[in-house]
Amino acid sequence: MDEVKVIEIRPVQKPGPFRAFADIEIDGLLLRDFRIYQMNGKPSIRNPFVSYKNKDGELTFRQIIDLPPMVQAEVNATILKAYFRRTKEQAHGQSR
Repeated sequence: MDEVKVIEIRPVQKPGPFRAFADIEIDGLLLRDFRIYQMNGKPSIRNPFVSYKNKDGELTFRQIIDLPPMVQAEVNATILKAYFRRTKEQAHGQSR
């Protein structure tokens, strides 16, 4: 596997733990809409998913992409590193 590349981080501008979307590339395959959350100071990544109402009318979420554990760990680490680098750069730019 080639290295995981973050193509874009798109922050969301609404209150709550959901912070941003991330698009990545692995081996020429573009994967969009990973979600970055931060709850209780802990960052986490959710793979792209769809939501729908099941037969009982309950909102249900289904992950679109299932990655092998080692690939998932590399994807998560790469996205978080890029997200925090961007957050730090933005904070540094605003403090000037």
